[in-house]
Amino acid sequence: MLKDIEKLLIEGNFQFQSKINQNPENYSFENKIPKYPILFLTCMDTRIDVHQIFQFNPGDVFILRNAGNIYTLDIMRSIIIAIYKYKVKYIIVLGHLDCGMTKLNIKELRQRLSNEFLKRLSINYSDLLSKLYNFFKPFDNEIRNIINQMNDLQEIKAYFPDVEITGMLYDIKSGWIFTKEDFRDLLIEENHSKIYSGLLYEKNQQLSKSLKASDVIKQASEGLVNEIQVNELNLQEENDFLEKAENIIEGIGDDKFQKAVDDEKDLFQIKMPKIQIPKIFIPKLKVRIPSSFKDKTR
Repeated sequence: MLKDIEKLLIEGNFQFQSKINQNPENYSFENKIPKYPILFLTCMDTRIDVHQIFQFNPGDVFILRNAGNIYTLDIMRSIIIAIYKYKVKYIIVLGHLDCGMTKLNIKELRQRLSNEFLKRLSINYSDLLSKLYNFFKPFDNEIRNIINQMNDLQEIKAYFPDVEITGMLYDIKSGWIFTKEDFRDLLIEENHSKIYSGLLYEKNQQLSKSLKASDVIKQASEGLVNEIQVNELNLQEENDFLEKAENIIEGIGDDKFQKAVDDEKDLFQIKMPKIQIPKIFIPKLKVRIPSSFKDKTR
C-alpha cells in the first residue's frame, strides 16, 4: 500500500538526517553544481548507480535516465538547459548489458494496453504496431543502441559545437566499464565471446597490478610511520632526560652540584666524575643548558 511505501521513505530520510548530523561536512552542497561538467544519459535500470560505479558524490555530475538511455525530445530539452545554465561540456551515453529493452515484446505489450491509450498513438489499426515501436523504442543490441544514441546526439553539436559526446558500456555482472574503443569490436558477432573474454582478462590484469602496487605503497608507508614513531619516542626520552637534568641543577647550588650528580648516577647513566652531555639534534627545538651546568663540565 502507498502508506507503507511512504513509511519506508520517511524512515530512510530519518537515517539520512542522522548521517548529516554526524558528518555535516560530507553533505555540504555549497560548491558549484555540478562539480564536473559531465552529463550521463543512462538507463532507468535500478542496478545502474552512476555514483557508485564511478565513485562520485552527490552533486558531482548530471544524470538523465529513461528506458534504454534513449535520446528523445525531452532529453534534448534537459541537455540544452544543462549546457546553457550549468556549462556542461561532456555528454556520455552509458548503456549496459542485460538491458530490459532488448526483451520488450511489443506485440505482447499491445495486448495489455487499453484501447484509450492505443487511440492516442494511432486511430489506424494497420499502422498501430509501427507506432508502438516508435513510441517505446525497443532494440536488440545494447552496444549498437549506444552508438545510435551517440549519432543522434550529434544534433546537439549543431547548436553547441564545443560539447563532446562519447559512449560507455557497463557490465552489470562484472562491474566493469568499457569505452567505445573497447565495445566497437564487440559488434563482430562471430568473435563476440572471444573478444569479450579478452577484454575482461585485460581489465582483471590491470586491477591485479594496481592492487599489488597499492600493497607495496601501503607497506612502505606503514614502515615509514613505524620509523617516525620510534624516532619520536627516542626524542621524547632525550627531552625527558634534559628536563630532569635542568630541574636538578636549578634546585641546588654550585657547591653541592657534584654531590647531587653522585646521588643521581642512575638517572644520568654516565661514569663519574666527568659528565659528558651527548649532542642531540632536535628539529625546531632549542635546548637551554644553565650556565652552572656548563661551568662544571668544562
